[in-house]
Amino acid sequence: METEKINKTLVKNIIWTFVYALFTLLIVLHHEIWADEAQVWMIAKNVSFLGLFKHLVNEGHPSFFYLAMMPFAKMGFSAFFMQIVCWASMCCAVFLLLQFSPFNGFAKFAVITSAGFLYFFPVIARSYSIIPLLVFALAVLYPKAKEKPFLYAILLVILANTHVIMFAFCALLAVFFFLDNVLKNSENELQQADCVKNKISFAIMCAGLLAVILQLGGTTSSNAFIKFDFINLIANAVKVFSEFFINGFDEQYADTAQIMLSDIGTVLILLSVILYIFLFVCLLKRNKKMFLLAFLAVGFQIAVYIVGYNHWIFVTRIFCAHLIMLFCFWIVLGYKKPETESKGFFGTKTLNTAVACFFLITILNGLKFAVLDLFNPYSGAKETAEFIEKNIDKNNSIIVTDNDPYAIALVYYLDGKYDIYSARTQKVLRYIIWDKNLYHVLDGSKWAVYADYMREYNDDFKGKKIYAVVSDFNLYKLNVKNINGYKLLFKSKPAVKKYEGFRVLEYSR
Repeated sequence: METEKINKTLVKNIIWTFVYALFTLLIVLHHEIWADEAQVWMIAKNVSFLGLFKHLVNEGHPSFFYLAMMPFAKMGFSAFFMQIVCWASMCCAVFLLLQFSPFNGFAKFAVITSAGFLYFFPVIARSYSIIPLLVFALAVLYPKAKEKPFLYAILLVILANTHVIMFAFCALLAVFFFLDNVLKNSENELQQADCVKNKISFAIMCAGLLAVILQLGGTTSSNAFIKFDFINLIANAVKVFSEFFINGFDEQYADTAQIMLSDIGTVLILLSVILYIFLFVCLLKRNKKMFLLAFLAVGFQIAVYIVGYNHWIFVTRIFCAHLIMLFCFWIVLGYKKPETESKGFFGTKTLNTAVACFFLITILNGLKFAVLDLFNPYSGAKETAEFIEKNIDKNNSIIVTDNDPYAIALVYYLDGKYDIYSARTQKVLRYIIWDKNLYHVLDGSKWAVYADYMREYNDDFKGKKIYAVVSDFNLYKLNVKNINGYKLLFKSKPAVKKYEGFRVLEYSR
């Protein structure tokens, strides 16, 4: 009877995972690569194995995701491979949540249909997308870490080397492993062979964490956009905490740089703040160890944004903090407790309800972007690349951009058929280097001066038509409206991702 019940549960969870996979795959198939996705793929394609480790300090990301993509990028695969890997990782994560987590059906439904799980993780192909699978796998293994220490250590190392914002979470788990399975039990409870395995496993964890530090040491001096800012701490903190909750509810509110929330929106965001605080209180009451893990690991992420990088708190980053909370409640609810602890104000039912309500608030955010992505271009890069291929003579032209971070998606879609020349670096754009050159943007009056100068002093420009590719970021954010001496040839349709549209202009002098 028990076996039959288990089998029914397994079949049910497989069916629900399949439904999730089908819905998200439909969006993935319509999704167009944008700048941040293109950057990962272009690095994997154009940088050597050793060159990657030299470049990572400029990226601010550890190596695992780049290394995983590198063989396929160099073999000529398209970034669709990366999209499928990220989507498949999320499908596996959802199955682990359904099959092995101790949450009730309501809480599981809320998590799976939340913005991060419904759209941002499975559709936006970046290293964030494999983090849920790794976190959930660690949650499954956490009670069995003593039995499978090597597997636990390897997963922890991979997670730490996937994204730096998970570093504190992994470091704390390593400390817990040391206290529980090396220090406490090494003398009496475990056989000598088990003690050795645990010590080796802990050494693997330490080596993996050290690797992150070695890869990214010096990022604040190499990357012009990641730097310690202790002067504007209060303003940065307000910005980060605001975006943490507002972007989770609806990323486009912050995208417009204007907070114009409806009454219901304001109420829901305030409710999410209250629920978030309540969840921390629940952890404190139920399991101080998990509270410490959540408080320090989430606090580390928030501190990174406030002190080092507060330009944009993407939904995927917000949900990485939420994954830590899910892990902690997974462990808390997974342990068998006396019946009295499952009831009351901080009981199991209350915890499930609080988790469910917190994630339910974000559902419309994910649904909205899913619908937008299905029926609109996410980026204008693909459309712009198609225009260039049809209308610009490759042999008699040179195409220039002054905004590498946005044009990199266009470089991806042109796929080497046309080169995009960077006015900032004075080189053909292959991937972005996040140095101070990125601050040098041409205003409307400087484009003609730049074209004349390059025609005179750069042989590559002599005798060729000059075209400028200007992103919507220049137009709306930097207020570059009129490009002197150029005529407009093309303007891409409005993109789901703000500022990801492009204009193509021809130098007419």
